[in-house]
Amino acid sequence: MFNLMPRDEKFYDELEGLADRVVNTSRQFETMAVRFPETDGQMQSIEGDRLGAARTMTESLVRLDQAFITPLDREDILNLLTEMYGVVDRVAELSQRFRLYEIKDLHPTLTGQARNLSTISKALSDVIHSLRHEKKIAELKSSIDAVSGAMELVKRDREAFLGTLFAGTPDPLDVIKKKELHDLLEEAIERCEEAMEVLVRVLLKNG
Repeated sequence: MFNLMPRDEKFYDELEGLADRVVNTSRQFETMAVRFPETDGQMQSIEGDRLGAARTMTESLVRLDQAFITPLDREDILNLLTEMYGVVDRVAELSQRFRLYEIKDLHPTLTGQARNLSTISKALSDVIHSLRHEKKIAELKSSIDAVSGAMELVKRDREAFLGTLFAGTPDPLDVIKKKELHDLLEEAIERCEEAMEVLVRVLLKNG
């Protein structure tokens, strides 16, 4: 049926732009973890993404409040904006911990978790970029499966981290710092996963 009321398609641009920032932030942090302790260039890039994501979030909320008809349910748009901004914000906070805590070395599983975040964020972005084209779940199965597979690796790496964190007689302050780094990274991963769950619901509702 022809819709006489125009929808504000700008939401797609904003969601896609935010998804691109999630991907770039995740990749920059993965590079940061791999190249550690050389981190300055990645920190600057991540902070730039945080500021840009904050602007997009604010503009999108204003648009959401004023729009008469939206291309997706308002609640779904709000959830996607919130979760994706949360990913960028947590990674930015995490990267700053490297400087504030004067981290000397990273637990080996942090690099693996950073790689998992990159995998999940890329799959998330692929689905976000498909929304305006109204693709079906079957067409996006590879992206959805990629998230499921990466989350299994997240669980494995978390168990490996906790299993060795308290081995021997570690410095308590060092344990606290490393655990906080992993917790922030895993919160970013969980927000990516939650955003994908929102997308699956959107695809089911609009399929």
